[in-house]
Amino acid sequence: MMDPSMMAGLFESPMVTNVAFHPRPAEPEFLNSRGRIRDGTFDVSGGEEKIAYRLILPDGISPEDVPVIIFHFHGNAELCTDVSWNQDTFGQAALISIDYRGYGWGTGNPSLGKLCKDAEDCFAGSDTVLGDAGLQTDAAKRIVWGRSIGATCAVHLAAKFDASIHGLVVDSGLMSIKSLPMVAMLAQGMLGPNASTLLQMVPEPFDTPSKLPSVACPTLVMHGDLDEIVPVAQGVLCHAKCGSGSKKFVRWPDVSHNDVHIRQPSEWSGNFAALVAEATSFTNPFPIGTIVETHSLSAAAMNGKQGSVAGPKGERVRVAFPEPMGTKAIKPINLKVIQS
Repeated sequence: MMDPSMMAGLFESPMVTNVAFHPRPAEPEFLNSRGRIRDGTFDVSGGEEKIAYRLILPDGISPEDVPVIIFHFHGNAELCTDVSWNQDTFGQAALISIDYRGYGWGTGNPSLGKLCKDAEDCFAGSDTVLGDAGLQTDAAKRIVWGRSIGATCAVHLAAKFDASIHGLVVDSGLMSIKSLPMVAMLAQGMLGPNASTLLQMVPEPFDTPSKLPSVACPTLVMHGDLDEIVPVAQGVLCHAKCGSGSKKFVRWPDVSHNDVHIRQPSEWSGNFAALVAEATSFTNPFPIGTIVETHSLSAAAMNGKQGSVAGPKGERVRVAFPEPMGTKAIKPINLKVIQS
């Protein structure tokens, strides 16, 4: 049997990345623009590579009054220029669509291993871009929207920056690369007759399911039963593992991976608009790492105990207390913030 250490670079091999990513070049149409649509690039760590983005400001509202900013991470064969702003869907939100390495006018080569860190770098760099456009980044709510492979970026940001993200949309979202039918077929050709066993020994390039319990914001998961690329089971898994107390799973029996806007355009748009409205009023009172103290619990011995917030658990909050108490799920009404 092949040494597992020899398979560590499996997901960075050209054969895999050529399947995972389909970059294509594009010229920026709105570079250095001061209008509603603006193109540019973000710097990412680890070299001189740049990632392309397109920012679209909403019609009929001053930038300083924009209440919501949507961060969009697209599918593997799409570009940031493919998305368009729609008032019925996005309301008064601004939209910033972000590419991957090597897409559009970006540079470098796409990488599964760098995908989530690149999303972090772009998210961190967005304040300058958004501020230059007149948006109030300290006041506007933020929604992350990921389609297909882009869901890995969206979930990562929602889990890691739970105090700063106010809504999550998982749109035909990828949760596990190793569970994709095309990866199973590819592994058979690369690893031989023991492919399924060997593949289980290789860690996921981004362990998205383990991040989902840390997602606290309102979450919308949408998936089609006929999805031939990312099976609907991954949407079911996403919804089940998401820690948010406000989550919705929309599942269509007649939709595959790329035809939701043909088969269910109104349903898709309406559910997205509802998520935007909910995110506009959402605030996470107990971000991960917040120090809290219990009070008014029926078990008197549990009152006055301090611990660190470990994440949400539906309508409760997971709190890590010192041993021997361990982690408990406590109602928000029984917690007060000691240190945020």
